[in-house]
Amino acid sequence: MSGYGSVRTVRNAIVEKLTAEGREPSAYNITGIARDAFTARSGGGYGAALEAEVWRTAVDKHRRPYGIGDLVRVMVSTKSGHVELHYGKISQFRKANGGAYRGRPVKPHSVYVELDHHTSGWLGPLTEITPALDDFEILREWAAIHRGATNGDGYYRCLRCGFHSYKGAEVMILHKVSGQRVRLCEERFTDDELGRLGHEVLFYERTSRQTIAELTENPEAITEPASDSHYEKSEGQAYREWADAFPWMVPAKAAELYVTWKEQTAPVAG
Repeated sequence: MSGYGSVRTVRNAIVEKLTAEGREPSAYNITGIARDAFTARSGGGYGAALEAEVWRTAVDKHRRPYGIGDLVRVMVSTKSGHVELHYGKISQFRKANGGAYRGRPVKPHSVYVELDHHTSGWLGPLTEITPALDDFEILREWAAIHRGATNGDGYYRCLRCGFHSYKGAEVMILHKVSGQRVRLCEERFTDDELGRLGHEVLFYERTSRQTIAELTENPEAITEPASDSHYEKSEGQAYREWADAFPWMVPAKAAELYVTWKEQTAPVAG
């Protein structure tokens, strides 16, 4: 994006770029983005080239509190009594009585959120939704993204660019609670990827409900001795392997006992 000579042209270009990235332009302060991303004080004026990092910073700064198309997290109670965290996009603002607003409300009461992995959408007060970005950390430092890479190239490739692509990852999305992460190139990084990673964590939790219930009822089971058989694992071994893979889901008492068990069974140095 370069060579924009007028404020109107810049505003149109910003709307086009937001739309191309799958964002809803009405959810952003266009004037603020124009001021920060095409600042006349930079010496280049509105005709200056737009740098990717400057654009990203301006867009993140000038998001309105909530807009149509924003990705948010909501709490959903299931028929089995479990509470799940789902991600979805706001599709409509609603009044306190459930009716729809005409035009864009200044202070909407409720929102309707489209959910991909639930039988219906979610309708509730604006105060009960959380911006999806709050659950993630977005990293763009090369060293942080590629730390620990073991392939011959010494860097991680973009997960979505295909097996035969050699394009290096430029962004890493980190789910704060679970530590699950995904590495992407800048072009593949969208809000949809946040939802996808968040729902991966949800699926792990769904399949672990029985294990969580068992360790909540009997936390000492995680310290049971290993099996003498080379072909079978004891329940304790199975629980410990699960705990290593999904540490954020281990019940508190079982986690405490597991830490003690590891300390007591660790090889003695020297």
